Amino acid sequence: MKKICFYLIALSYVFGQTSVDTLSVTIYPEFSYPGIAVEYKFDKFGENEIVFPVSSSIDSVLYTISGEGLEFEQILETSNNTLNALNQDGNHTIYLFLDKFIKDPGPRKFSFNLQTNQLIKTVILGVQIPFASKDFIVTAEGFSLERVRDQNGLTFFQGIINDFTQSSSSKIDLSYYNPHGNTSIEYAANISTQDSVVQPPPTANDKFVRYPFMTWEPMLIFLILSITLVFIYEFQRNKND
Repeated sequence: MKKICFYLIALSYVFGQTSVDTLSVTIYPEFSYPGIAVEYKFDKFGENEIVFPVSSSIDSVLYTISGEGLEFEQILETSNNTLNALNQDGNHTIYLFLDKFIKDPGPRKFSFNLQTNQLIKTVILGVQIPFASKDFIVTAEGFSLERVRDQNGLTFFQGIINDFTQSSSSKIDLSYYNPHGNTSIEYAANISTQDSVVQPPPTANDKFVRYPFMTWEPMLIFLILSITLVFIYEFQRNKND
């Protein structure tokens, strides 16, 4: 009887634990935000409470949920360095905006500690490489990172680990040099503007069609031919008289 009670308690503990099947964490250094943006994406169904420890240096949090007939978007506040997932079924996306940089060319450094308060079966980590950045270096504890390119032409360092538990953590460090001081979106817009060649409007001289013979040459030939014919006619007439 005691063994049965023990097994029931153990099973209730295991199945009572909150878990997330797949968590996608993507770090965007100076992509559209002039600092670091961290994106969390996961699916939530049921009453499970999902909590993420977060940094106190967060500038703001944008929370979106999409699902069947549902589109939710709201700016949230964090409390006690934790972020609680909203109790709503659907696809959850959380954007953490951290570490604003001065918009000047120069070196950039960033550290982020990835933690969770529940079991995550699979964590997919991606770190986007800013446009035109130099000497980009990224390390993530527990992840084996490889360079990949997505369908939009963005380049990432990506890695996957399984069974990320409450006791797990991964310190992520990245550094690079920004030679232009802009975000990737601003840099791409500037390059696009510089590459577009503005064609000048055509002038009247450009529209004029130039022929191989000038217009006075046919007139001169016609005049010479006419004089010659008149001369021959008069000569024949005088001869007959």
